[in-house]
Amino acid sequence: MDLLNLSEIQTIVNQYEFSKVVAWNIEDYSDKLVGYLGDHLRLRIRLNRDGIDKELKLFIKCMPRNNKWKAQYIEELTFFRKEYVMLSKLFKNFQDGEDTNRWRAKLLYIRQDLFVFEDVTEIGYVMPDYRLTMNYEQLSAVICTIAKFHAKSLIYEERKSKELNKTYRIWDEYSEYLTEPKKSQSWRDTGAKAVIDFLKVFSKYKSQTDYMKYVEVVIPMLYDCAANLMKPRTECRNVVIHRDLWANNIFLKKLDNEQYHSLIIDFQTVLYCSPMLDLSSVIYFNTSRSFRDLNTDKLLEVYYAILSDELKSVGIDVKNIIDKKTITKSYQQSIVFGITQAALIVPIIAMSDEARESSFENPESCEKVNTVSRSEEFIHLARNDEDYRKRVIELFDEISDRYIFLST
Repeated sequence: MDLLNLSEIQTIVNQYEFSKVVAWNIEDYSDKLVGYLGDHLRLRIRLNRDGIDKELKLFIKCMPRNNKWKAQYIEELTFFRKEYVMLSKLFKNFQDGEDTNRWRAKLLYIRQDLFVFEDVTEIGYVMPDYRLTMNYEQLSAVICTIAKFHAKSLIYEERKSKELNKTYRIWDEYSEYLTEPKKSQSWRDTGAKAVIDFLKVFSKYKSQTDYMKYVEVVIPMLYDCAANLMKPRTECRNVVIHRDLWANNIFLKKLDNEQYHSLIIDFQTVLYCSPMLDLSSVIYFNTSRSFRDLNTDKLLEVYYAILSDELKSVGIDVKNIIDKKTITKSYQQSIVFGITQAALIVPIIAMSDEARESSFENPESCEKVNTVSRSEEFIHLARNDEDYRKRVIELFDEISDRYIFLST
């Protein structure tokens, strides 16, 4: 049975100049694992107008078709439902922008179980190499896009408040879709256990007296603290955050002026909380410790400048929304989220393609690494891949430096 019928294909094609559908087919988007929370396919549509042929290459994201456990897991997490509501309802109120003002890929067709987007690789965008960290220019471009995305939340709330003649917050209407599902706690618990087990084997501090005793107490406490941050805050304005900005949810394009422009995709894990959770997590996902030490303050300046410009363009003074001092303070509070979230994600994204596919696409291992234990996989990889070990332990030992040694 075809994923899309002729009527649906025609709905997509009507958005282009070529309107006569000759044929279409759907194939795997890549022979590599693109993402974990759905299948990713390429839609090819052959068109004809006045004897001229043209082929559209588009991108499909749909529920897993060949992994029943993963499909059920995603259904229980409500991730597809969440993204469907964001794309089909809330984001319709967010201006997409054109050219370098764009912040996401264009949506062409949507069903509750399937989304069709433009394939941004056809217009020059490239997914960063997930095994490498980003340089300043690349990450700065991503943070500019995050600021534009966050600004859409604030602009919508300000306009809606004026329209209703009372304070309106997105949370009032969409709280059901902007919370962390309870089912995800097992994923976080499994990841926290993997951090503890990895530190026991590889930490440079493992032989210090009582170190592991503190690790076993502090790491779960940090994850509880991070979970509490994934809720609306009172000390600053909240926005819809992406929350999962690792390399496979980011596209970069180098422009004629040698600068980068970025688009973000996959809004299935969105939350409504402090915007700084996106900043801390994108920085910890995609950079080295030395980079963070050198560039974090500058990146916060970039974020605030773009946020200010976006709000100013519609007549809103950023100082009436959030000031720079609050941004800095909120970022410091959000580091515990960014670093613990990275400790869940980096050991996975730093895997080789073969290791990731074996762990997360094989139905037999998928349930185990998601809800039981992934320590064995991480430790095995670290023993056989020096680059993997160095990247992961650098992050994990920073947790020790920040939250164990400073608290003892």
